Amino acid sequence: MFLNKRYAQASVAFLRAGRDREAAICKAYFLREKARSISTATSAARIKAFVTAADAFFACAEDSPSKQVNERLSHYGIAGECYSEARDLKRAGDSYRMAERYDGAGRTYREGGYFDEMVEVITRHGDALDSSLLERLTMVAQMYYFKVYFSVLLVSEYL
Repeated sequence: MFLNKRYAQASVAFLRAGRDREAAICKAYFLREKARSISTATSAARIKAFVTAADAFFACAEDSPSKQVNERLSHYGIAGECYSEARDLKRAGDSYRMAERYDGAGRTYREGGYFDEMVEVITRHGDALDSSLLERLTMVAQMYYFKVYFSVLLVSEYL
């Protein structure tokens, strides 16, 4: 049932079989499908649905057994995608970083204005970033911090 994208039925079947973790995964996929089906005209409901789905995927990632690294990374990545859809860019970037999707983390932090987090991705994982993206993010960070530094200097002169 899961492979046929019948997530609600698969979740019930897993629950009956006593496989709670698999049921939670099915539920997360069901919540994402439900969120995708909500019209963009009702954006508040759509945002709430995507946050609910993202939280479910994040919980699945946290509950993944330590030896199932790929599953954990996948769930963090999907959580990041859902948080991005909900425009919760801080949590999206955090989820992408936990999924080791550093390009997505850098872009999302930049879009959300989380420059400290963006710089952390650049400094810790710059070698994993696409070279053109690394260059753009570095330039944005330099301009942002130059602006902040220059503003502080101007304000301090008037004090």
